[in-house]
Amino acid sequence: MAELKRTVVYLGSYGSGLGVYSRDGARLSHLSTLDTPDPSYLIADPDRPVIYAANELDDGTVSSYAVEPGGTLRPLSTQPTGGALPCHLALHQGHLLAANYGSGSTSVHPIAPDGTLGPRTDLVGHEGGLGPDPHRQEGAHAHQVTVAGDKVTVVDLGCDRLWHHRLDAATGRLSATGSTPTLPGAGPRHAVVHPSGHWYVANELDSTVATFEPDPRGRPRPAGTQPTTSSALDTRNYPSGIVLSRDARFLYVGNRGADSITTFAVTADGSLMMVGEISSGGRWPRQFAIVDDLLFVANQNSHTVVAFRLDPGSGLLRPTGEVTEVGSPSCVLPG
Repeated sequence: MAELKRTVVYLGSYGSGLGVYSRDGARLSHLSTLDTPDPSYLIADPDRPVIYAANELDDGTVSSYAVEPGGTLRPLSTQPTGGALPCHLALHQGHLLAANYGSGSTSVHPIAPDGTLGPRTDLVGHEGGLGPDPHRQEGAHAHQVTVAGDKVTVVDLGCDRLWHHRLDAATGRLSATGSTPTLPGAGPRHAVVHPSGHWYVANELDSTVATFEPDPRGRPRPAGTQPTTSSALDTRNYPSGIVLSRDARFLYVGNRGADSITTFAVTADGSLMMVGEISSGGRWPRQFAIVDDLLFVANQNSHTVVAFRLDPGSGLLRPTGEVTEVGSPSCVLPG
């Protein structure tokens, strides 16, 4: 997708389909929309002009779309995940993996050379001690599936745990290799892996970001937590997206409740230092993405995507003034 990299942005949403937008700097202009149900998370294939969507439905599905000249999309395939409310995707060894939040499972689908998805080859549920929050941790809730090296990790908000697996590329099946617990009631949502091997996990339920040190056994070791917002609030705060800057010197965490984006500096020993916090420019910032020197934030409840400029020296964000109206945006994907 190199020819589209600096010109097209895709927006997933709840109820408003999959939107295609041209980008001129920080300004987004609508090109087209595919009427597809609740494409809440999007991911691009690095090897072919295809993007994939998680359709966050009670009977969850995943879809693939061919990227046509100019960035428009052509539907290729849709497959059931076998789980409820898929909300995150990852690519690994010729397969698409989906985290089914509602049913706490992870599905695996093979990808054909043209990007068509095949029927799932595995569906793995997770069982373990559930977290202490009776309203959000009554069962397993797979919120993210991520890949680091040859390891597939599922971030489970319901069980306060990171589940580790390996994928057999020949069979498309996952095998468990262990797990890493978070603090009880933390509610881990999303994680990123630093080039140093440190893991940073946004905890939705206790409003913290946790640092995990690398471990030779492949299971990250807890190394402390800190709040994701410095704001004094009358309501709870729920961290959401988490992204590293391109040079991995800074970490950005979204806050729903505080409705802000917090910037952390990554220090030499892998610890985090809060260096700034800025309004997300809307309500309920669910996810955001870096495009060149810009950060685009999907503010779900104010129905806007807001653009910020990144300062490469300090890592701090500055509003550009560009705001795009989109119904319930949930995901920003650079083309």
